Amino acid sequence: MALSEQIPSELAENLQAFKTSEAIDIYSSYLLYPEEKRLFAKYYKPGESVLDLACGLGRTTLLLHEMGLSVRGIDASEVFINTARRRLPYLDLRVGSYDHIEEPDTSFTHVMISLNGIDYAYPESQRETALRECARVLKPGGTFIYSSHNLKSLHLFSPRYRNQILWKFRNSLRAFKERAYVVETGLHTLYTSREFVIRQSKQVGLELLEIVWLKMIGNAWIDRYFSPYYYYVFTKPARSHTFDAG
Repeated sequence: MALSEQIPSELAENLQAFKTSEAIDIYSSYLLYPEEKRLFAKYYKPGESVLDLACGLGRTTLLLHEMGLSVRGIDASEVFINTARRRLPYLDLRVGSYDHIEEPDTSFTHVMISLNGIDYAYPESQRETALRECARVLKPGGTFIYSSHNLKSLHLFSPRYRNQILWKFRNSLRAFKERAYVVETGLHTLYTSREFVIRQSKQVGLELLEIVWLKMIGNAWIDRYFSPYYYYVFTKPARSHTFDAG
């Protein structure tokens, strides 16, 4: 049975956005962002295994492969994976979803979800399941790196989205919540507080190593508070076990 036939209507609504020619154009840039370069250099070593979830067109899959890592890329969009396979036939790219990872327990040294891919899990229960699955396939002592939209960037006076004043005005009150879904270009996108992300990840047996934010204007406090998204690095303790967030 095709993946598209297994997912509920709520998830299919978000998935449709990643099946268009416009989406292929948007995600066709093959480069690492400064924060990714720093974290990959710090935590990844050649020869280690990485599960690259929501890999899109293989941006990070390709570059991790070129760093000497054994990497497998998985994405729920058959359009993305088929396109990436034509472009990069030597990479291990597969269709799949991060809330149902068809891999054995503790099978990867590292797991990652780039470009806030976890925030497109919809409804929120899919995100909870995805985190449990990521913790399950991660080896003890390994890292789980993912980024998530920062709720505080929705503040009216934040330096982000300066060209989207009306959009930001409609969503600004959500900046005072713990988490909130915002509809962006047809996508249900979850914005979260740091506290929420840390607590939710701890509930599946992960421990925080560090948080990295974007440098926007050069003021450390402002950049940290209003960063459009954060990169989180978690690890799975040697004697950790996963359990339901509910």
